[in-house]
Amino acid sequence: MEKETQPVEQKNTKTSHNLGWLEPDDYQMIVAPCLKVAAELAASRSDPKLFKDLPSMLCLMHLIESLGALHIKQKAQLNPMLNQAAISKAPKAACMMVLAEGGVDKEQSASLISSLALAYKKVLEAELTKACDDEIHKAWAALKDGSQEQFLALLEQAAKKFVVALDSWERTR
Repeated sequence: MEKETQPVEQKNTKTSHNLGWLEPDDYQMIVAPCLKVAAELAASRSDPKLFKDLPSMLCLMHLIESLGALHIKQKAQLNPMLNQAAISKAPKAACMMVLAEGGVDKEQSASLISSLALAYKKVLEAELTKACDDEIHKAWAALKDGSQEQFLALLEQAAKKFVVALDSWERTR
């Protein structure tokens, strides 16, 4: 009687890095707090749905972009396996998550992400981020020092400054 052979189960050796995904630790450190801060900001601006408040969505993009850049700057030399591409895509990916959570369909989401990217480019060109970048750097330093409460407080301050600068700019355009 011939012995039946069973296929050998292979371990999945693909990591988040291989797949182009953000590592869970990077998500928890960069994206999750920014989502929390941006959602609370939108709610404080009388918009319980983050995706409906353009300044808060742009703020979300900037916070993630900034924290991601600081993370890359700090870790890239120490960790050649750092998934810089995934970190760089995180701002748009977070906005896609927010839109999906808000029930926006995929076709419309792609168009909205494109519009957000264009609006964010204008924000950068107008140098509106200068109003909050110092707080973002301080927040990052607090996070690296292990002070999560200080990190979140400074991130909230940065978010508020960003939105105030954006709202002021919009009124004068």
